[in-house]
Amino acid sequence: MKKTFKMITMTATAAMLLAFGGQSFAATSTFTDLDNSAAKDKIISLQERGLLKGVSANHFAPRSIMTKAQGIQLIVNALSLNLDLVRFFKEPKASDYFPNAQDDAWYANALIIASVNGLDLPKDLNPDQLLTREEFTHELIHAIEVTGKLPMIKPVPVEIADQDQINVEYSGSIVRALNYGVIKLGEDGKVNPKLIIARSEAAEEVYNALEYLKAPTAPIDENGKLSGLQGIQLITDATGVTPALNEGADPNAALTRETFTVLLVKAMEEAGKLPMINILPADIKDADQIDTLSSGAIQRALKYGIVNLNADGSFEPKAEMTIAQGKAAADNAIAYLKAHPAPAE
Repeated sequence: MKKTFKMITMTATAAMLLAFGGQSFAATSTFTDLDNSAAKDKIISLQERGLLKGVSANHFAPRSIMTKAQGIQLIVNALSLNLDLVRFFKEPKASDYFPNAQDDAWYANALIIASVNGLDLPKDLNPDQLLTREEFTHELIHAIEVTGKLPMIKPVPVEIADQDQINVEYSGSIVRALNYGVIKLGEDGKVNPKLIIARSEAAEEVYNALEYLKAPTAPIDENGKLSGLQGIQLITDATGVTPALNEGADPNAALTRETFTVLLVKAMEEAGKLPMINILPADIKDADQIDTLSSGAIQRALKYGIVNLNADGSFEPKAEMTIAQGKAAADNAIAYLKAHPAPAE
């Protein structure tokens, strides 16, 4: 008996429960608490576009603060994230990803969606804890970069007066947020990273992020080299498994055909719970250039049809992978997984 991938989708009821404030409020087309908010026009624009669901009065008062769960849900709603194309072997639960989360809480679906879509959330997340400016900005920037498939940029250095107060892990995101125009420095040159973020501030950041995503970007050169970060994202999108580069590897450096293929094959086998197969090894002209530990995975990749040998029978394991080649291999992996559903556990 075989068990196919289970497609988990949000029902209309579940979607309605993903209300911004975490409770089932009656939606309103006007906000009576924005007169003192500098972000009034932006908040109204988000609401009119249907990106602020189920909010009630006082949600956007200038100093109305928010919890981590509310911040995550705002990002999920604003970016229209969902589980429509995600394959699960069993019904997911919030506690599968975050031990501190309650599976029957209002925020459960939002946490699952955020985690599955690659948002950078700590495993020890406390959904009820208040959210700081640096935490929300980091999560938002990571979300738009992952889901918007933004090209890696070399940010312009920004002099931040309170740089020493920013968590080192969030520093890069804060600088890129300033470069994207998602946030601005205060008149004193500070970002005040440790302050609890107000809902109005979070909504303004979301608006600015969406405006950045709408702006035209330079086309990606498909013949350009595939970086480690880009390769990891391709594999994650294709299999739902996020592989790790070798310790010390430069994530911005180009991946070799050998490295990318091995990472993709192992992720695909984990995602699809593929059985071990006996294969007749292909005759690879330049097999002597392939690392011994990579040989088996490359042979299986050829068997799965993920990659092919060149016309002369070579694989060119040390050649740098192009973006086009990476996308083609990822597409082949998706096709193989769909044609070979995972066996029943």
